[in-house]
Amino acid sequence: MRKSYFVFLALFAASTTAFPQSMIPALDAPGVRGEYARAEKKKSEARFDAMDTDKDGKLSPGEVAGKSDYLAKNFVKLDADKDGFLNWEEFLGHKRWPR
Repeated sequence: MRKSYFVFLALFAASTTAFPQSMIPALDAPGVRGEYARAEKKKSEARFDAMDTDKDGKLSPGEVAGKSDYLAKNFVKLDADKDGFLNWEEFLGHKRWPR
């Protein structure tokens, strides 16, 4: 019993961390997955653009404050390049949907 638990735990950990990009559907995916990806990208672009009040293509801490609790609370962690702003990819959390 104990051995099977550790095997399950190892497989679960590998499936949730090893391939995170595969969970995000590609824009050119066939069928419903592609339709979903394109619709979500469009919604994400609208949300990003609404928060980008100075229209410089990046989000500052001030621009996300009051508009997204998640982004405001996790800003430093999400700012992967540590430039003090969230670019499109940092906002999305992946690189599958180019701007």
